[in-house]
Amino acid sequence: MEKLLSSKWSAYVVAFLFVLFGSLDCADAKDYDVSGLSKERQESWSRTQAQLKRELATCQEHCGGSGDCDAKCQKAHDARLEIAYQRLTQGEAVPKGDIQQAPSCPFCGMDRQKFAHSRAFVEYDDGSILGTCSIHCAAVDMAVNIDKTPVRVWVGDYITKELIDAESAIWVMGGNKMGVMTKRAKWAFGTREEAEQFVKQEGGTAVGFEAAMKASFEDMYEDTRMIRERRKAKRMSGEKVPVPALR
Repeated sequence: MEKLLSSKWSAYVVAFLFVLFGSLDCADAKDYDVSGLSKERQESWSRTQAQLKRELATCQEHCGGSGDCDAKCQKAHDARLEIAYQRLTQGEAVPKGDIQQAPSCPFCGMDRQKFAHSRAFVEYDDGSILGTCSIHCAAVDMAVNIDKTPVRVWVGDYITKELIDAESAIWVMGGNKMGVMTKRAKWAFGTREEAEQFVKQEGGTAVGFEAAMKASFEDMYEDTRMIRERRKAKRMSGEKVPVPALR
């Protein structure tokens, strides 16, 4: 994916990314046939190979001659190359059955079907996936797992509740409607028209994905404190509080 998300995160973690992915279970390096692809896609593949080769060299430079470390770098390189090839040949297909794969948010325990309009689904470069109730909880995972790079982020369309590309979505921040796991709401819309209509009715500001993601990190302290106090109050009143999978 030659889009904003990958480039932003790869810049921060490339020096350490490969070393820590020794547990990846992937096929050995192989030749990839791109002869049947268009000229543009073949050129894109060549650029991807060159970039991953440079990152492999950077990784192995940090290994200091360690054979085990070099092998981990190579294994992670092969995995990323496989992911890139699949993405190039199969396209950016919207994931199917994400709620079945992750019925509840691992951080707060909330039902992702109930919050389908705000849920997030993240695919990382090591092949792992994450399903959360909101962009807030997705940001929590990204902050903790700094050595994994998100290659695709999907989010629930506020109107249709179907997954859409988080980068191409029109986001609305703020407004009168309370957000999910955040004081400053962050809703995603598939079209600008729907986002603007929402702003007219509920207020808020239309922004892009980067601004929404940045705000999620900026709001982390206040949002976490709010969530903690809210869950504590529910427990004290005898209400049932969802149990997170991560303890």
